[in-house]
Amino acid sequence: MSELVSKCVLRVEVNDPSSDSGAEASSDATQKSKNQRRSRDISVETFPSRLETPREDWGLLPICSRETTPFTDKESEETKTEIGFFSGNPFVEITKGILHLYKEDVLSDRKEAVTLCLLGVPTSMTCHDLLAFTAPCHADIAHIRVLRDSLPNQYMALLTFRTHDSAMEFYVTFNGGPFNSLEPDNICRIVWVSRVEWAHDGVPPPGHTELPICPVCLERMDESVDGVLTILCNHAFHANCLEQWGDSTCPVCRCVQSPEQAAGSECEQCGKVAQSVDALWICLICGHVGCGRYQGGHAALHYRESGHCYALQLGSHRVWDYKGDNFVHRLLQNKTDGKLVPSEGPPSEAECAQEKVDSVQLEFTYLLTSQLEEQRLYFEDKLAQLESLYYVENQDLRSEVANLNDLSNDLKAELVALNKEKLALEKKVNQQSLKLTSSLNDLNEERQLGKALRNNQQQWQNKLAKLQEETESKDKEIAELKEQVRDLMFFIDAKQVIEKSDEREDIAGGTITVGAEPARPKSKKGKKKR
Repeated sequence: MSELVSKCVLRVEVNDPSSDSGAEASSDATQKSKNQRRSRDISVETFPSRLETPREDWGLLPICSRETTPFTDKESEETKTEIGFFSGNPFVEITKGILHLYKEDVLSDRKEAVTLCLLGVPTSMTCHDLLAFTAPCHADIAHIRVLRDSLPNQYMALLTFRTHDSAMEFYVTFNGGPFNSLEPDNICRIVWVSRVEWAHDGVPPPGHTELPICPVCLERMDESVDGVLTILCNHAFHANCLEQWGDSTCPVCRCVQSPEQAAGSECEQCGKVAQSVDALWICLICGHVGCGRYQGGHAALHYRESGHCYALQLGSHRVWDYKGDNFVHRLLQNKTDGKLVPSEGPPSEAECAQEKVDSVQLEFTYLLTSQLEEQRLYFEDKLAQLESLYYVENQDLRSEVANLNDLSNDLKAELVALNKEKLALEKKVNQQSLKLTSSLNDLNEERQLGKALRNNQQQWQNKLAKLQEETESKDKEIAELKEQVRDLMFFIDAKQVIEKSDEREDIAGGTITVGAEPARPKSKKGKKKR
């Protein structure tokens, strides 16, 4: 079973070339205030192996950062050096940005890792010296990359091996040893690297934490390589670097590790000046100053809110443990001669005083370190959660803004189309209104004309009724006149017949009876005969 290690991710944060100089300056100022790191000139020199299959592109950074062309066989033959394994001019890439080294938060199998990173190679070692240092393993190395970020004393080197076994052999042989026997202090520190990438942002990959830089030696701090010590002001250093610092203050912020009481000390919450030196308590975790429980109780309130259980009494320099509700027994340093003297508190037994004091001191140091570490992890988790949350919210807001912009553009186009349609409909409405007005005028004229025609019709109907009545009366008169004419003609005919007849005397003494008129008289002669 292979050993579990924490592999690293080497990322080059490249500045966005689209931004102008003013925006770049403001971005550098923002980065400096936020991350305490500014963009530097970064160069990557790649030395490929002769045994490696030639490639057209050995680049690690974007294409715009390349300064020279890749290797050719002709250049390899003409520019050989005394180290025969690597030859030709290196493939150089230059850009401006920040080098980040992120370490995995959990252990993983290093069986698949074939890349090693030499953290702090001194600048006194040239590229030729580095190739000579790695010469015994040249048969197993695919290529070497030298990364510089304008640091005055060191650079980093990436060694990519062909197999994991050769990388493991190099790691076991050279890790922790000096680069040369003349400078034993320059130790070769090696970490495993899972991948190398570049990006435009400094957001760490998920599940990774960036390795900080020691402010003294400017090297990466990795607890698996060298001891890392965090002091009260929350600044971390290499243990060896801090031992060489001759002052009791912090090398970065000059914070005194045993602070003196100020003349006008006061509680940070109530603002009242302490009447006695024993009335104020300072938190050993975050430095909060509060009054004791018999004054305002703000020191105990700070413990209940934050969980910081150790507080130092400014007058007696005794440490109170709120969680255990008692004083922590420890040794204090005498200000006059620097000797260790027992602190105030319950006296210890005489026969085991020294052993008890030593054990209590170690316990207190362990408790303080554990509390600081817990607080550091807690706030780092909080910061990581907030950064991830803000990043997700930023991405959601950006996508929402993009969707709203698209929707706004669609609505604007639809509004333009609706305005055109509105104008066309208004024209149609005007035309229809004109037609309606003319139609109403025609309707009124037709109504008036119909009314006049109805009046004329009534008059003509009245005249027709009168004419029909007159016609009927005239028809009656005509019928009567016809009867009279018929009777008259009958009388005349009869008279003529009688006058011509021989029997007129007999006829004159007789009577005439008129019968019903026949249905169809055939002729006048028949009438006369009757």
